[in-house]
Amino acid sequence: TEKYLRIGYTLKMWEFMKEGLLLNEIMVIDDDTKAELMTIGKESFGNFKINPLNPVPFLTQDQITSYYLSVQLPIPLGQEVPTHISHRFNLRDTVNNTVIDVEGGLFSPRTSESPMAILSPVKGTGWLFINQSTMAYHYNATFFIDGQIYSAEQYAFDNVQLDENLQSYTGDPAKSESYFNYGDTLYAVAGGSVQTLVDGRPENNGNAKNITFNSPDEYGGNYLILNMGANRFAVYCHCVPGSFLVKSGDVVTEGQPLALLGNSGNSTEPHLHFQICDKPDLFFAKGLPFVLKKYTKIGELTDPNLPVPLVVTNSMMESLTLLRFD
Repeated sequence: TEKYLRIGYTLKMWEFMKEGLLLNEIMVIDDDTKAELMTIGKESFGNFKINPLNPVPFLTQDQITSYYLSVQLPIPLGQEVPTHISHRFNLRDTVNNTVIDVEGGLFSPRTSESPMAILSPVKGTGWLFINQSTMAYHYNATFFIDGQIYSAEQYAFDNVQLDENLQSYTGDPAKSESYFNYGDTLYAVAGGSVQTLVDGRPENNGNAKNITFNSPDEYGGNYLILNMGANRFAVYCHCVPGSFLVKSGDVVTEGQPLALLGNSGNSTEPHLHFQICDKPDLFFAKGLPFVLKKYTKIGELTDPNLPVPLVVTNSMMESLTLLRFD
């Protein structure tokens, strides 16, 4: 991002609660210098994947015999990336009424790979990209099916458009047309070909979320999957029905208009759900990280006094950042 190099990984842990152990915190450590890089506290424990897994409509998840936690470790830009990273688990032993530390989870970050740089799928100002650069949903959306682990949404974002009062609509919130982003043009983030196009599905009414689903695929609403080559697929979900400007099999160029932003599928208000993954599937794939070629940072919801605007290149933004795309 414009502030951090974020190292993404998943911790696989033993089922410590079966031994009467309760987790207090996890310390992420530079294994060479022993410096503490980050503390994962109880506010993140709800992201653990523990058997039995939460039910997922239309999908039967496996019985798992380990605990899993998806982690993003932020290293400030300009700071040296650790060569070896380990973890210290601080636990309370409820049997012996003691506190113990367990160390493990040693790994070396891959530094030879770079995320794909793409064009923004939207234009205009006042954009808020939600749930990227964070350990929350979508990053922890993981499914365990038939012995495989799928994380297609891991680097996904949802986006909404806000006015100067930080509102996403004016008028009746139960009407999709009341939202500033509804009907905005969606653009090809890179050159490629249209792999999949699903159309003809109804939209929700504004914030009503009143669509009934009959399959996992319907959660995407009207969607398009762009094959960008090298096993990289861009997924655009929740489009307006009948708004596609291309058809399946078409070859498109970077920046070409594809469809209109809508409110179909699993949507609480008009927005684009966008992700890049290694297979042309909404769920059964691995999510791939990416950065935007260029955006202008116009504010942060957490810091109204931030000096702006700031042009940023080849970067993803931190969560709660307001953006403009020229």
